[in-house]
Amino acid sequence: MAQQPHSSEIMHGVPATLEAFERLISGEQPYRYELINYDPRTRSGIIIDMTGSSWSHGELTSHFLVDLASQLRRGGPCSVQAGRHVFIPDNQPPVIPDVVVTCDLGDRKPGKKGISPLIVIEVLSPSTEHYDRTEKFERYKRCASLQVFILASQGKQQIEVYRRDTDWKQEIYEAGTIQLEVLDLELDVDMLYQGVL
Repeated sequence: MAQQPHSSEIMHGVPATLEAFERLISGEQPYRYELINYDPRTRSGIIIDMTGSSWSHGELTSHFLVDLASQLRRGGPCSVQAGRHVFIPDNQPPVIPDVVVTCDLGDRKPGKKGISPLIVIEVLSPSTEHYDRTEKFERYKRCASLQVFILASQGKQQIEVYRRDTDWKQEIYEAGTIQLEVLDLELDVDMLYQGVL
């Protein structure tokens, strides 16, 4: 039987129902949890703690945040965030992207639990790469607002881009500039990886 987690203790590898997981993440806490191996029939999965990362993971994530934030300062409703849950439709567990761009002004309302992603970036870690590429990507695709999904390797200079308007066809970049037409943004691969590898 799935445990009923308490937010005061670190949870990792603990079975939980979707409802218990949502209670766990509803308050402020220092941990970043996700519910993996989710079974919609039993509405349960396994809690994992996503807190902590390697230096290169943190550095690459920071480069994405700074680059996108500077480009989005041109005005408009869009912002770049980290550490915010994305709530998935169809009774799927929420997830936490490394970096997310949202343009929904409703996401700024006090008390709003999750955000509506337009662009999601995941920096791949050896321990979560399979999950990010499969189960987590499938969850993100359920978000009607999501237009671009990006996977960035922390072990080599390589960024994969998947776009809704190309039916999520993989594009691989090892150098050069990535055009994100959805918001008229550009990502310089060499600059993002500067000092990371």
